[in-house]
This record gives sequence, C-alpha cells and structure tokens, in this order.
Amino acid sequence: MVDVNRYRYRLLPPELERLIFETAAELYPETIPNLLLVAVRVLEWIEPLKYRTFTLTVDPSTCPQFRLLQQTVKSKPVQFIHDNIRYLLADQNFPAGSLDEVLPGCTGVISLALFHTHPSMVSQLEAIRPQRLSAPIASFFDHDTVDLTLPLFSSLTHLDAFDVFAASSWSDWSSLALLPVLTHLAFLDLANLGAEKILAACRKLQVLIGMHEEFFAVQTRDDMDPRFLLMVLSTEDYVVDWKIGVQGGMDFWARADAFVAKRRRGEIEPKSRYWIEDEDGI
Repeated sequence: MVDVNRYRYRLLPPELERLIFETAAELYPETIPNLLLVAVRVLEWIEPLKYRTFTLTVDPSTCPQFRLLQQTVKSKPVQFIHDNIRYLLADQNFPAGSLDEVLPGCTGVISLALFHTHPSMVSQLEAIRPQRLSAPIASFFDHDTVDLTLPLFSSLTHLDAFDVFAASSWSDWSSLALLPVLTHLAFLDLANLGAEKILAACRKLQVLIGMHEEFFAVQTRDDMDPRFLLMVLSTEDYVVDWKIGVQGGMDFWARADAFVAKRRRGEIEPKSRYWIEDEDGI
C-alpha cells in the first residue's frame, strides 16, 4: 500500500497557474473544452478565451465555430461580447450574407478578415472599430469611389485591401491619405506607379505591400521607396498566416516590417531588391 503521507503536494502560485493555463489555451485552442473541465477557477480563467477568435472556413450549416458565434451573440451580455470576441475571419468558402445577423454584435473585434463583402455590411459594422482589416474594400460600396472617412476605418493601423489597385485610379482611393493612424497597407497587383502615388500621399505609412498569389518576374529599381515590397501569399495560406498573427507570431505584416528595417540598414543586396528571399532569414 502506498503511504500518501510520504508525498508532499505543493501548489503553484495562482498567478503562475493561470499563466500556464492561458498560454496552453492560446497556443492550442482545440484543448479549451477539456481545460474548462479541470476546475472552477480554470473555467473562470479560460472561458473568455473560448470566444476570443472565430475562424469561419466552411459552409455555415456545418461550421461549429459559426454555431458557437451565433449562440454567443444571442445569449451573452453585450459587454461580455465586446470584451471577449476580438478576432474574426470568414474565408472564401463562407458566404458574406451568413454574417448579417452576427456582425453588428461583434463590437469589440480588433482584427477582422472578410473574404467577401457587400454594401449593406457598412451599416452592420457601424459600431466596430477594428485596428486590422482584410477585405475587398471596394465591395463595401455600390460606386467606384471608396470612402475611407467612415467610422469603420477610423482606427485602422493595418489594412489589407483585397482589391487590384492597378485596375483603379488614385482618385478612387485618395481617401487613404485621410486615415489618421494607418501605418501598414497592402493591395493586390500593386504596380510601381501606384505604389509611388500612395507613398507620396500617405506619409505615415511604414510599409506598403504589393501582394500576389504566385511568384513572378519583376523589374528592380534602385530609387524605389524602402517602405515598398512585394510578397507572395496564396489564398490557401492566408488563413494560416492570419492565425499566426493572432497568436502573436511572425505573420506577413511582421515579416514585412523586418524586411523594411533590413533595407533601411543597408542589409539587403542588391539594394534594388524589394522582395524577401530565404537568405534574409525572415
């Protein structure tokens, strides 16, 4: 028979114990349902993390994350929703119309990625002030000119426009220069000429990315603004990259920051190169 009196059990300090459980939940969100069963105190610590990030990647009728989001918006207090739902992504397989009933309630979202948008979403998002937004911006409007003076865009620091800038004119996007805290901007198929116009008008920009889905041959220029770079990120990889960023990892924005910093320090060779290569260690 084991003499239990021979063993001394030493509890961890509550602060350290909480940090361990919260870290586990953030790194491995799929374990949250099991963690909630450990103890009442762990339930209190971890339950809010259950609602922090919603990644909607399949048909709404078969998407557990969407069902949870629907239940949360219907049953939880408004303040709870505002304080805890922070990250939301709906990918190319998720129809925009299915979000109509839940988006207005997600007032505390700070990072929002929508692969499909429509004009009525502007009113649905009226109370939301995300810091990071990824979306086809032009589809928010039923006319060619994009109005970025709306409250929805007022707190943006990072904007990934799923729009082909080369198919537009600068006049359609001139309100970019009015965004008060925008520091990071990305466009699809951003030609050099378009990059120069944007960087000249948006002096607060720290990074401007021309985003592409596959590698392509480009012409180099020694006099290109060091804030500009080209990146390749496929649609299939985008969700994975977004999740990395939500967890504080090295997403494409962080890699772009690192590359621009290297260019400014003269560590990129040749100086005319404005895309990341393996040798850069980024």
